[in-house]
Amino acid sequence: MRDFIKCFRRDSAGRWLCLQPCEVELAGGRIQVAGGTVFTKGTLFMDVDIADLLDQQYEEDQRR
Repeated sequence: MRDFIKCFRRDSAGRWLCLQPCEVELAGGRIQVAGGTVFTKGTLFMDVDIADLLDQQYEEDQRR
């Protein structure tokens, strides 16, 4: 997840913009994201709330 978040930029409204194609392996399988894709909290992409995952990782990184 740590490398996955590096592919995104969070804006002031909390949306996550994918800057370059990337993928992440989760318990439910691999998710591939195309550059330019925007995620907002509460919206599912392949049954996963990507924005929520990124927010959680962002908060964890801030605590370190």
